[in-house]
Amino acid sequence: MATIVYETPDGVAEDEVPAENISDSGKVAGVRVKLADRGYLHLPYSRLYSIRMSEEEGKMSYSSP
Repeated sequence: MATIVYETPDGVAEDEVPAENISDSGKVAGVRVKLADRGYLHLPYSRLYSIRMSEEEGKMSYSSP
């Protein structure tokens, strides 16, 4: 699981999501987060405070297509 902290119009929000649900956004210069029951959240880097996850979850594998 990953914890993502970001700025909203109402203040600061924090969500816990599976790390594999975080990817590069194609809509904004930032990240896309798939929320369990609320669809997708596209966060610009300027509104993103932190993404915390384990070291193993944060590793990328470039060996598979």
